[in-house]
Amino acid sequence: MEDQSCRSGNRGSGSEHQWRAEEAIAGNSDALKALRELIIFPLLFSQEAQKIGLRWPRGLLLYGPPGTGKTSLVRAIVQECGAHLTTISPHSVHRAHAGESEKVLREAFSEASSHAISGKPSVIFIDEIDALCPRRDSRREQNVRITTQLSILMDSNKQSASGRPQVVVVASTNRVDAIDPALRRSGRFDAEIEVTAPTENERYQILRLYTRKVQLDPEVDLLAIAASCNGFVGADLEALCREAAMAALQRCSGTNENDILSLTTEDWKHARSIVGPSMTRGITVEVPNVTWDDIGGLKGLKKKLQQSVEWPIKHAASFSKLGISPARGVLLYGPPGCSKTTLAKAAANAAQASFFSLSGAEMYSMYVGEGEALLRNTFRRARLSAPSIIFFDEADVVAAKRGGSSSGNVTVGERLLSTLLTEMDGLEEAKGILVLAATNRPHAIDAALMRPGRFDLVLYVPPPDFEARYEILQVHTRPMKIGSDVNLKKIAEDTELFTGAELEGLCREAGIVALREDITASVVCDRHFQTVKDSLKPALTSADIDIYSTFMKTRSGMPSQHSNLSVNNKINAKRSVFSPVSLVKLGLIGCFFVVLAKFFLSEKYKVEQELKTT
Repeated sequence: MEDQSCRSGNRGSGSEHQWRAEEAIAGNSDALKALRELIIFPLLFSQEAQKIGLRWPRGLLLYGPPGTGKTSLVRAIVQECGAHLTTISPHSVHRAHAGESEKVLREAFSEASSHAISGKPSVIFIDEIDALCPRRDSRREQNVRITTQLSILMDSNKQSASGRPQVVVVASTNRVDAIDPALRRSGRFDAEIEVTAPTENERYQILRLYTRKVQLDPEVDLLAIAASCNGFVGADLEALCREAAMAALQRCSGTNENDILSLTTEDWKHARSIVGPSMTRGITVEVPNVTWDDIGGLKGLKKKLQQSVEWPIKHAASFSKLGISPARGVLLYGPPGCSKTTLAKAAANAAQASFFSLSGAEMYSMYVGEGEALLRNTFRRARLSAPSIIFFDEADVVAAKRGGSSSGNVTVGERLLSTLLTEMDGLEEAKGILVLAATNRPHAIDAALMRPGRFDLVLYVPPPDFEARYEILQVHTRPMKIGSDVNLKKIAEDTELFTGAELEGLCREAGIVALREDITASVVCDRHFQTVKDSLKPALTSADIDIYSTFMKTRSGMPSQHSNLSVNNKINAKRSVFSPVSLVKLGLIGCFFVVLAKFFLSEKYKVEQELKTT
């Protein structure tokens, strides 16, 4: 527990300048407004509140990702209004013996109340309240006692005779759902404010705040740096400025000491390569360094991807001006090795958005519900770091058709699919999020995903034609030294039905053949390409290409999922009639009727014998 008296720099000094919290922290205007209403308004409008019987709120809960400035917000507002600050953290409250933790809370509230009675604003700040007052379902006796004691102390925090609360309680957490629900009600924590990741404009303000004492090179564009720091929180931006300053110090360490230190564009690039967004660590990957020029051919497909991926992020104002909502999802399908994954990487690199990559192997787990939790967590972080792209490689594994057998794997797949459908429908409230998926089995994907609103665009990635094969060969022979006798156009003509991956393998194997001939070889000749080409055969056939190319045309004519389910139900009903259990039932019923028939026949025989004797 820490006690601190914070006063603004001008109080008691006679200076005309009024210190504001914006001089120490940038962005988070909603949280600043809520804190001012909670701490400063009771001082300014105490008489008006007493006249109308207004009861001021007693507590405020700040929640959001780590590093967004929740603690800094409270300290800045407390310094602005000159209030007394009492900080309570979990490590200062937890004690070994029973009753000592509650005593620490009582002493903190008692000291804060004594300052409030003297006419000075008093604020109690509880940091990481989720560790101090978790849900009482855990049945840990100490947590139950601390939560109960805090609830009692907040309820006893009555409004003074002057019309303002004696003590204002502010708490922060990054796990708001872990807090005991008894505290999240009016009268305790009356309001909850989310402190989110800063927007592009707020990132620019934070960079200006941290670089106000540093000279910048005229070529440095803070707006461009803020735009490239997507997903960064305030702590990440502070680390970015620190790394840039350290790079400048190392650069100028051997020069004249009288030279003025200035941050250049190279310093910022070096810092950007070191510091990344902490909010997306663990479930995101670096944006791949793949450009559109690294993909040969597919000009029309590239243009469509640019329009659906880049335009909504780079030209968001134009979309909102026309009232157009961008696409939520794009599905790329085609034969294996036709650059579907490479196209997704190039689109993510061109858009410069946060890139999240998920595969089917990560989704399936031995624990029930873990794959769905990973999926929900990925979408939640993507919303926080928007604009962002979520890429599903081999989407047919995660989004397989429902209604098959009832094995455990299919049940997990159905749960994953339901979660994916729900999260994609939830994208309506979040802007700047795009779902990219790639598959070579489009017929295996559930029909619920193949509609506008989920996968708005379904794009076919065909095998490369002659011009595309020639461009792919140029791309992969760019870093190689090839002889003057190599005719790439002739090789492109002779490699019909080859995919991009097979052409890449052809160029790599040609270099290996050259090294086999002479380990000191420096040029790859035409004979090396011909040797490899004669030994390779395309994996695709014309029939395979026809199946892929006619998928979108035949999809509407294919039997629906409901009709398949009805057929399956009929088949299952027929099978159930002849199941072993049903046969046993039929045998028992037959035996019952046989016994019943014998009984009636024996009775009839007895009656006839009696009549004969009489």
